[in-house]
Order: sequence, then C-alpha cells, then structure tokens
Amino acid sequence: MDQERNILNNKCIKTANILFFGAGKLGKYWLDRSINYSGVVPERILDNNRELWGSIYNNVLIESPDYLKSFHYEYIFITCKNKHEIYQQLLELGVEEDKIISEDPDIWKYLRYYSAKVLVPVTEKLEETHNVISNKKIIFDLQNGLTLGGVEVWSYDLAKKLNALGYPGIYLTTDFANPIVKDDTYPVQMLQYDGVDEEKDRIRICVQKIVEYLPCTIMCNFPHYTFWSACMVKQLYPNQIRIIAVQHSDDPVYYETYGLWQEFVDQYLVISSRMEQKLILCGVKPGQIGRLEWQICCNENLDKAWNDADRCLQIGYAGRVTTISKRADLLVILAEKLLDRNVDFQLNIAGTGDYSETLQQMIQDKNLQKYIILKGYIDRKEIPAFWNKQDIMVACSELEGHSISQSEAMAEGAVPVITDVSGARDDVTDGYNGYIVDVGDIDTMADRIYDLYHNRKELKQMGQRAHNTIYERQKNADQARFWDDLIKKVWQE
Repeated sequence: MDQERNILNNKCIKTANILFFGAGKLGKYWLDRSINYSGVVPERILDNNRELWGSIYNNVLIESPDYLKSFHYEYIFITCKNKHEIYQQLLELGVEEDKIISEDPDIWKYLRYYSAKVLVPVTEKLEETHNVISNKKIIFDLQNGLTLGGVEVWSYDLAKKLNALGYPGIYLTTDFANPIVKDDTYPVQMLQYDGVDEEKDRIRICVQKIVEYLPCTIMCNFPHYTFWSACMVKQLYPNQIRIIAVQHSDDPVYYETYGLWQEFVDQYLVISSRMEQKLILCGVKPGQIGRLEWQICCNENLDKAWNDADRCLQIGYAGRVTTISKRADLLVILAEKLLDRNVDFQLNIAGTGDYSETLQQMIQDKNLQKYIILKGYIDRKEIPAFWNKQDIMVACSELEGHSISQSEAMAEGAVPVITDVSGARDDVTDGYNGYIVDVGDIDTMADRIYDLYHNRKELKQMGQRAHNTIYERQKNADQARFWDDLIKKVWQE
C-alpha cells in the first residue's frame, strides 16, 4: 500500500522519452509544472547556452543540442520564449516537424498523455473475470454535471434503453456544475473536484472510482478528465474495461485528444460524415470509427398545417441559449434583418442558457417583444409539438456536431435554414429540403427566409421533403439494438 500511495501522490517520478528545449526561466517553469502537475520528467533539457551544459536542475541534466544525435526521442517540447527561432533550429538539425511541440496547449495535451503512459497508478490487481456481457457495467461520462445539455439528455435516453436490456450502470459526474435534473435510471457517482487544483489529483480520484466498477464499458462523452482516466485504467487493466469515445462536437480538441490516445480506445462514434473524415486525418483507423445516428420521433405520415401567405411566418429555434458555439446573439440580428425586409414573422426560442437574461434585455431594448418570444425550457416530450407549429427552423451556430434539434425540426416539417457546420449536410440538401449558408452569413439567411415567406408553396414542399428525409433514415433505427450489438462487439474483439 505504501508503494501505491507514493505513486498515486506522484512522489515517484518516472522519465518520459521526451526532451525539453530551453533551460531558462520559462524552461524551469515548465519542468516544475511537468513534474508537479503531470508527474512527468523529460530525459534531458537542451539549451544553446554553453554555460548551462552539464548542470542539473530538478534532477534533470542540461545538454547541448548535439544530444539529439545520440538519443531516440519521441517528441521535443520548446520551453522558451523564442519559439520560432528554436523551431527553425530543430528543423535544420533534422528533427521532423511532427515531433516538435511548441504551443502551450499542445504541451499540456502531450504531458497528460505521458502522464498516462508512465504514471499509471499501481493498485492491487483484480482477478480476471469472465462475466457474461449483461453483467458488465456501463459508466456514462457526464463530467460537466447533470445538466440539460444535448449530450446529457442523449445519455439519459440511452441509459434507459440499456437499463431495459439488463445492463447495470452509473452516471459518473463531477461537482463542476450543480445538478439541475434528476434521472433515476442509474445511480450517480459524484467526483469531488472542488478545491482540488492539481490535474494529477483529479485524475487520481477519477481513476480510483472507475477501478471500483470494473469490469465496465465506459461511454466517454468529453475529451477531458474522465477520458484520460479511463485510458489510464485501460493501460492497467486491459481486459477489464472497454472505452467507447463519442465525438459530439466539431471542436478541434476532440480530434487532437482522441487521435493522440487512440491506442486505448476500442471504438469511436461520430455523429457526422465530416467528423469521420477529420478523425481519419488525425490517424484514427477507419475500422475503429462507427456512425451514431439520432433516434427521434418521426411518423410516416406528417400531420402539419403550414401557415398560408396571409399569416405570420413561424420561425423556431430550440437549443442552448448561449453565444459559445450556438451564437444565440445572432438571433436578434436575424430578426432585425427580417424586419428590414418587411417579413411578418414570430421567432420562437425554446431553451435556456447563460445568455438568456442578456437576450431578454436586448429584446426589450430593441422593442422586439412582438417578434421574438422566449419560451424557456420545454420538456423533451413537448419538442415534437413545438416543431410542428413552426414553418422554419433556424440555427446560427459556428460550431456543432450534428444538431439533434435540426433532425427533430425536419421530422415535423419545419424547413431548416442553417449554417454550414458539421452535420448540416448529413440532413440538408441545399435548395431541396432546406438551406445552408456560410457560418456568420446572417444576410443570406434572412434572404432565404424572405424567399420562403413569399413562396409558401415551396415552403410546404421543402417541409415535406425535410420530413421524408428524416423518416427514411429513422424508420428502421433501433438504438437499443445498436448499442447492445456494439457493446458485445468491443468485448469480443
């Protein structure tokens, strides 16, 4: 137990097959942080200052750049201010470009990776088990709290399906956000991160909790602490855990992190074709990537009455009311541009978020209460009815995975007029069953809505095509069966 405690507390430091370049003030800062924060020590520190050669800082020897000729390194981290000059020097010394890590976020990313490689916590080995599939527990990564975000709502729904199939499980969450929903499908395990500043300590807490639930399948929804911890557990107990990494967002951090840690991941799931292409470019093998489709309510026959030419055009938005990614601030600008075009409309906004109060104030300040209606949170069961009343669905997002709101709206015949984010073209064929505009191009978005406002026949035709698109994809969908097959597959390989 003493050995276990020492390593878990990071007192036992191990060396990684990496080099730092820069032994000055910034280099010493990086070395101290690397040791104390991630538990990783480079093999050497290189520096151009001859006076430092042969000296030692924090038990690491400082060497001449000539050391590159005799050491087989994996990566070199530039840990000094003159990054560009050192970058060019390394290239001239024959270092391959993809082995040079220079930007601070990338350095932290790779330090986390090496932390997993060389500081796997030592615990008492569990006996290998041969439990049947149904006895392997499911861990849902809900790192951001029990919130009402799209990822979380999707997880609650999937949990119900897996629970009905006999899979036990837990929700693994943190105290990063206060729970605002209660889902009793699985018990909640709360990781207490408040007051824990060191990253290695948060990971240690998470690793220990995952180990308690082995054997298990973990659904990693985010490329952060829980994912890194799962990879560490996988290195320690390769036969006791399976990792399914779900990419919900087009955020570059997903590609960078999931690509770097791919040796630990059993299955990737993406929600758009664009995501799959980007993951492959990051080096993930196509055979490791599966496609996750939304399963939503979509009846074969659409019962909908679009508003005729003499009636107010109903435009809907449903999602988080935030400026980050969703760009809810652009909805007011869109409304103003529609008024400039003499469009008679009502923009109905369903959802809540950190921008809700600001948006409400903007609506009042601009006297738009007649045209923009904030409906607040709408229960999931009421979403189909909400979209059935809308003629058009809008989204001004600059970053998305594959919007489930987009598919739900189309299922109810609302014509999507959306920005060209990941997942947009998986549902929408521009000019056929909706319109796609460039990210940030609110003028063109307003023009497309203006055209539909004056051509209600085309609006109805596009709405019917939107419904048909989703129905054809959904009619044979069975998420419970998909996940049951997937879990069995990753355990059999």
